[in-house]
Amino acid sequence: MSFTVIRRFGTDVEANLALGLLRTNGIEAHLNDEHLVSDAPGFAGMLGGIKLVVPADREIEARALLDEYVAIDEDTLAAADDSQVEIMLREAGALLTGHFKLTSGRHSDAYVEKIRLINQPQMVVKLCAMLAARMRHIESDVVVGPAMGGIVLAYEVAKALGRRFVFSQRFDGRMGVRSGFPLKQGNRAIIIEDITTTGGSIVEVIDCLRERGVEVAGVGLIVDRSGGAIDFDVPTFALLSLDIQSWEPSDCPLCASKQPITKPGSSDK
Repeated sequence: MSFTVIRRFGTDVEANLALGLLRTNGIEAHLNDEHLVSDAPGFAGMLGGIKLVVPADREIEARALLDEYVAIDEDTLAAADDSQVEIMLREAGALLTGHFKLTSGRHSDAYVEKIRLINQPQMVVKLCAMLAARMRHIESDVVVGPAMGGIVLAYEVAKALGRRFVFSQRFDGRMGVRSGFPLKQGNRAIIIEDITTTGGSIVEVIDCLRERGVEVAGVGLIVDRSGGAIDFDVPTFALLSLDIQSWEPSDCPLCASKQPITKPGSSDK
């Protein structure tokens, strides 16, 4: 199969964002540079830029997609504020207002629908590129995402940063990492999660990584529902920080005003 170069980039984040856009739309694409293959994209800026290549018979389609996509540099991505992210989540139907019964049994007037964060791949690519841009200065070897919500997001951040990807899950009720993943003592990890309220799952991931001699260098969140109250004792970055109120059913003002209640989510916890 014949491949052709359709664009060159000066940064890993911008290149991987374009790569993700093409692959999301079913176009085979790869990153290379003038002297190195994509296994070492961090050097590309010094050696002539990163090349985006596609099959020659998909060139016109790929160029059209990239022409529709307005490239955003890393500084612009990193500077995106809460209001921009909130608009994106509301338009995706991920940030809801109303009267909700939470998994904890408490009631709230706002809810973040986790599944709607990941059912639109192009939004996922952009949100993860924003998060990667904010965390690009952190020295790391691997990006870790707790199952299930963090897997897709951590993968996209790892791709944008040019890092390895690992996911964690519970084994017999205890958080762990599959033995097949190449984690070594002395590695530095970034943890990526979709939404956190109490931070309990992230603390479990931090503990299991430290047990393996892995240093946690930072935590990245799409939404922090604690309003910044959670402290993981490592640098933490959230695209959107919300201080969402909740009440015991007996104290809920929405119940008192007889507003209909819904129980969102599908985890059946």
